[in-house]
Amino acid sequence: MTDLELDAAHLEAREWARAFAARSITPRALLLDEDPGSPERDGLLREAAHAGLIGLSLPEEWGGSGVDPVGAMVVTEELAAACAGCAVLIGATALGLLPIVATLDASLVERLVRPLAASWSTDTPRLAALAATEPDMGSDFIQGHPAGRPRTTAVKEGDRYVVNGRKVFISNGSLASMVTVFASLDPSKPIRDHMVCLAVPTGTPGFAVGQVFDKMGQRASPAVELVFDDVVVPEDHRVGDDGAAWELNRLVMVMSRPGVAAIALGIARAAYEHALTYAEARVQGGRPIVGHQATQLALADMATRVEAARHLVVAAARSFAAGRPSLKLSSMAKTFASDAAVANALDAIQILGGIGYMRESGVEKLLRDAKLTQIYEGTNQINRFEMMEAIAAERRQG
Repeated sequence: MTDLELDAAHLEAREWARAFAARSITPRALLLDEDPGSPERDGLLREAAHAGLIGLSLPEEWGGSGVDPVGAMVVTEELAAACAGCAVLIGATALGLLPIVATLDASLVERLVRPLAASWSTDTPRLAALAATEPDMGSDFIQGHPAGRPRTTAVKEGDRYVVNGRKVFISNGSLASMVTVFASLDPSKPIRDHMVCLAVPTGTPGFAVGQVFDKMGQRASPAVELVFDDVVVPEDHRVGDDGAAWELNRLVMVMSRPGVAAIALGIARAAYEHALTYAEARVQGGRPIVGHQATQLALADMATRVEAARHLVVAAARSFAAGRPSLKLSSMAKTFASDAAVANALDAIQILGGIGYMRESGVEKLLRDAKLTQIYEGTNQINRFEMMEAIAAERRQG
């Protein structure tokens, strides 16, 4: 494994995360894939919260662990190598809090983030989730397409907003005690200038969890429908300014895509390691199949994808750490790593053959988990468009 000039703290975090994954995630991975609602999910969340993983990248003064962006990616890779769904289960709260982190709103931190963080040392850790996608709007929202018209609305009435609408595919939405929701102030107007982000406690009257979707992969983390029926949200729960939420969501995407890339990297690495271990032990034609040229070619490609993906993930994280989050690097890392995860999972199944196709091997799960990384936080097609926008902007600037 290439260290990419990781410092001592990053290397220590990697070993610590690997030990946590082996102890707390690996024994539960197949069980939570089969039965996402198992009581083992609560046990894993409790252990992760007590270990400081729920608030991994949240500043210490806010109640988090204060791990820097590179360290967070190193840890996320280790968790995802054990189970991508469990990594999302643990990490989705950070995504839910990211709009507040991005705006550095001290008032919201004191009133909403600190109480949430205080629960992580208890037996009932509270979670957060981010709600943006709607039944008829996903990529339109990310791209700010003129035809995009969010149906979730936030009507301003004095010092409060009244929220109505539905959000779908919300990770951990059924487990969260607070949701940051993006809504339209005026659905008749373009979304770029008429969106608002609100922090909504899920106990608010009118809020409900609708359908819990039966996902193909990453099943340990529930993806659900959220329903807002005249949900009253006080003005002091607004995240950022009225009309600025589309730009805020763009920033959230830039900041969150390296995390998705790190999850994909963990899957890609796990697939490679499964395939290599099997190839060294499996004997065909009188020798281990790792000595067969066709197997060697596949393993070489798998190893290359892992190393290249890791370089992009760390580069994107370092741009974030330097205070200059790069849309280009974040999109490149997410796209390349997720494509690598799918390719490596397919190759691993092929190398393992029949046993790789069976659920008991855990390898077919890698493919199911990998596919979602090409879809969420903007599909890879959308990420490629945004890469080219960023590259064009760089060229204009000389």
